Amino acid sequence: MPLNAPRTELPQTFKRLLDPLTSLLGIPVSVSAAADAPLWPDPGREAHDILHREFPEYGPCPILADPDAIPLDGTAPSAVCPLGLTVRRFALPLGDDGTGLLTLGPYFMCPDDREALAGRSVAADAALTLIPCVPADKHTLLKKFCEEFSSFAGMAVRAGAAKEIFLANMSHELRTPLNGIMGMLSLLLQGELASRQRQFLELAMEASNQLLGVVNDLLELTNISMGRLELAEVPFRLRQGLSGLLTACAEDATRRGLAFTAAIDDEVPDVLVGDLARLRQILLNIIGNAIKFTEKGAVSVHVSLGNCPPRQNASTLRFCVRDTGVGIPPDKHGHIFERFAIGEDFLNKRYAKTGLGLSISKEIVEKMGGAMRLESVQGQGSAFSFTAVFRHGDVLSRPDTAPSGGGTPYACQGAVVAYAEDEPVSQLLVRRILEDRGYLPILADSGEKLLEILRTQPVDLVLMDIQMPGICGLETTARIRAGDIPCVAPDIPIVGLTAFATVEDRKLGLASGMTDYITKPVTRQVLLHVLERALTGRRLTSDLKSLPA
Repeated sequence: MPLNAPRTELPQTFKRLLDPLTSLLGIPVSVSAAADAPLWPDPGREAHDILHREFPEYGPCPILADPDAIPLDGTAPSAVCPLGLTVRRFALPLGDDGTGLLTLGPYFMCPDDREALAGRSVAADAALTLIPCVPADKHTLLKKFCEEFSSFAGMAVRAGAAKEIFLANMSHELRTPLNGIMGMLSLLLQGELASRQRQFLELAMEASNQLLGVVNDLLELTNISMGRLELAEVPFRLRQGLSGLLTACAEDATRRGLAFTAAIDDEVPDVLVGDLARLRQILLNIIGNAIKFTEKGAVSVHVSLGNCPPRQNASTLRFCVRDTGVGIPPDKHGHIFERFAIGEDFLNKRYAKTGLGLSISKEIVEKMGGAMRLESVQGQGSAFSFTAVFRHGDVLSRPDTAPSGGGTPYACQGAVVAYAEDEPVSQLLVRRILEDRGYLPILADSGEKLLEILRTQPVDLVLMDIQMPGICGLETTARIRAGDIPCVAPDIPIVGLTAFATVEDRKLGLASGMTDYITKPVTRQVLLHVLERALTGRRLTSDLKSLPA
């Protein structure tokens, strides 16, 4: 089971289902939480406010003054709007046993009331374009629709929660064996091998990485569907941040016999604020597709300033990836960003895949305030471009560097690490990595055994799984931080190593008191980097033994 029960938010599918009311009938529709905070813009209420400002002689509106007085069963409010407007509300399940509000309107029920307000001012007429008149014979139909939709919303929320639990469980169950497979492969690849053996192991590692990519995409897709896509706001250097990615892509293109060029215009700002990791994710997906779908020719990447009007302290950047590959027929352009759409019949089996990457990239781009665009001619190539808005940053206080497991003299030699993990393959893998680095690992297969180790012998760092028999990792961490374990310093470094990989899972781990949180499958480089960072500046048990009595 996942670490926490799913917090199901309103799916954007609801909005797409409600949009026809506005587009076909012109009736404003909004959904809000119980606290009356709209989950998407509510133009109807704004138009209602404007009309009352433009017609002060009619007096204030009791519906606007006390919207909570509107019944939640779709019946007419007891108060009457002096302009002749009405609003209907319906209870809408939003998950976590919470109830939101589906608001229909405002709208007129008498055409004469609407016509009497026309022509007063430009603002009033603009507001009236958003507010239609609904005849009495249509009102009953609308009420029935909203009642049915509220019922459907409850079923959709329950189905979404079940899907989220399923995908979280599948992600966990897949990551655990992948951790063992990829970890053992990496250990084998470090040894002396015949060229044929190394080739087979590298192919197995590549296949494992592809499977991990699918697992990550499914988890990412779930977060997006539930409205949980989060972007970091961190200063970074654009050119330095993309250098490693572009170099790796160039090497991949060269291996395939393709020319590869990349250019960033001089006028593009270098120090920006935003989510560099997400930007890399988008570019890696698009460039990777371009290289994969190009048999001969070239792939190019160009970064420039967008054509959007300049914003204060922010810039719109345009990223364009061109290739001379297979191209995409015009009738498929509208579907290429849909989930699971890339495996269409116009691509043969060689190019078929799950089709999640472009869909996820499009969602991230839109979250960054930009848009994705495709230009393509079948048989001649494609150009995928997107825009993104980044704030300008100050000079960085520290360089943007990637984690590294080495490069400096190792200062944690002899550190004692208590490692709690009930899965034998993961135990063997992590123990081997730690011993090769000079750590002294002590293994425990449950939370209770871990606590017993901590009570009876000195330990420098705790490394633990989250889901274990008996006491889970979160509870164990909380007990240590509360000082409930005798002879254990409450501030001892605690690192979670787990297959629970959602944003919420990580937040829970850190909130429980963990020093850091690593998601399986873990690489040797990442594991050592995190442990060394957690131990930096601390006096180890081996140091204490060397002190004079």
